Amino acid sequence: MFADGVSLPGLSEKVMYQTCFTNLQYPDKKPANVFQFPANRLGGYKSQDAKAKREFSMTLEHLNTLLQKQKYLCGLCYCQLTADTASADRINNNLGHIDGNILISCVKCNTARKDMSLGGFRYKKLLEFNSDRLVYSIDKEEKDIYAKMKSNIAGGPSIIFNRYAKRNETKIRGGKICKKIIGYDANALYLWALGNEMPCGRLTTIDAYPGIISDIVNDKIFGFLECDIRTPPHLKEYFSEMTPIFKNTLIDCSDENIIGQHMFEYNEARKQSRAKPARKLIGSYFGEKILIYAPLLKWYIAHGMEITKTYGFIKANSHKAFASFMEAVSNARREGDADKSKAMIAEMMKLVGNSAFGRSGMDMSKHKEIKYESSDKAIKNKIEHFTFHGLEELNDACEIIMKKRRLKNKNPIHLSIAIYQLAKLRMLQFYYDCIDFYFDRSDFQYQEMDTDSAYIAFSRENPFQDCIKPELREHFKQHKYDWFPRDYNNDVAKFDRRTPGLFKDEWSGDAMVSLSSKNYICYLPDESYKVKVSAKGVQQGGGRNSDVLNPDGFETVVRDRITLQGTKKGFRLSKETKSIITYSQTKTALNYYYDKRRVLEDGITTVALDI
Repeated sequence: MFADGVSLPGLSEKVMYQTCFTNLQYPDKKPANVFQFPANRLGGYKSQDAKAKREFSMTLEHLNTLLQKQKYLCGLCYCQLTADTASADRINNNLGHIDGNILISCVKCNTARKDMSLGGFRYKKLLEFNSDRLVYSIDKEEKDIYAKMKSNIAGGPSIIFNRYAKRNETKIRGGKICKKIIGYDANALYLWALGNEMPCGRLTTIDAYPGIISDIVNDKIFGFLECDIRTPPHLKEYFSEMTPIFKNTLIDCSDENIIGQHMFEYNEARKQSRAKPARKLIGSYFGEKILIYAPLLKWYIAHGMEITKTYGFIKANSHKAFASFMEAVSNARREGDADKSKAMIAEMMKLVGNSAFGRSGMDMSKHKEIKYESSDKAIKNKIEHFTFHGLEELNDACEIIMKKRRLKNKNPIHLSIAIYQLAKLRMLQFYYDCIDFYFDRSDFQYQEMDTDSAYIAFSRENPFQDCIKPELREHFKQHKYDWFPRDYNNDVAKFDRRTPGLFKDEWSGDAMVSLSSKNYICYLPDESYKVKVSAKGVQQGGGRNSDVLNPDGFETVVRDRITLQGTKKGFRLSKETKSIITYSQTKTALNYYYDKRRVLEDGITTVALDI
């Protein structure tokens, strides 16, 4: 798919795509009906050779013998032949029609092969036969699909639901006392998504038609539906915590009606340091003209969501193209667990599994070309060129950044959208089909979710023993291992430790403060865990900013509704002296401001934005 074979993503991508070709299906080689090669064709072949001054010594008896040996099948694509479709194909096109230089093929293959080798052409036909099972780039004929996909791509969500929970202090939704906070992590979530149904074959756009939703639900059609979707009014309470539609949208923090009075007034009081409107990934009750992947759409429909309008459908073929890749990575990691001499290979396969698909969603329009020039004339010409982007002065030359003049959007962006939406589907399933299904909402409250993790406050120390609804305890015993690794003996526990898509305890303890996306602290941990701090963009190595990134710091921000500063240290190239210098700057470390959900007056509880 890509020429790059040096970088880790480039190499990983090659490994991933190679697995598509390990289980190719071959045509059914069922013998065709017996027939004799038409004798009247020989004259045509003879005149061809005479015109090209080639030797002709082919016999009808030899052709019929070849037909019998080939079971009356094409020697290239293995389709069944008839007297009308059979032809004598010269193996070596430099030679004429002579016995020993003939392969019986269908007319289509004879015409198409030209000078290709038999092995090369057979492989080409095999790929054509398997075209509905392979992932392809979006071709020029369907370039509008690429633009539509690009505008709809949305990465992993990172959302705060409740900003503070502490054992024996805070309450679950204002009711029961909090007793435990547990963080669950999905094993290799993107790898799990890769192992599921992928959009294969050539993508085509079709118009939406009456009954298309029913056809998607009943697996009669597969792909991406462009539609308007909403949560019915009677289900808004059900979907109020983890709103099901994830979308990129503009959050206008200057509008009190959007982010709410509390956070609006706080932001306005910050004056020069106030936040500005920005596009962010949020959870919502509705989506307008968005692309939804068929498996996720089926979940929405099954849970009562309404499709209010359909615009079009991007049709694909469903196939688990990378299931063997998922298994190869998982098995390599299991082997590393069992045999320490293979631990290095296991870690490398982990990197391969994590980086293989990322380039499919790469924004090629952001790629730049770097050129180095030393003459004033060449530098002037580059600066005046319409693709000029930027310039960096070096000792005796200039590093000039140029935009690419031509872009070839060959990356399979539909693969990224499918994987992102399958990952969101798994997290929705975990909330609504596991946690919310087995527990009463008075016993749990979501604190924070990331792409592949969820932190939940519970009203009991052992929720899966004490909180499951009595009428569902037997059901949970039967389906427990759909969600969690098997634990009834060591062998299966070790195996499931590397099974993609299963959830494991990532952290367990007594307190958590969540300020904003990727800015939280989990403290007062259980014996087998440590304090966990996530502070995006803030240095933590070597004890840096430990005076801020601690439980008191996080609690102070929530309690006093303030912002705390941290220190960033680093080194850079000085433009004046052309030497490496160190620098230190003060920047925001912990920020009270949060706008992906509406923060209520208590500064802790949040509700979904209605945008």
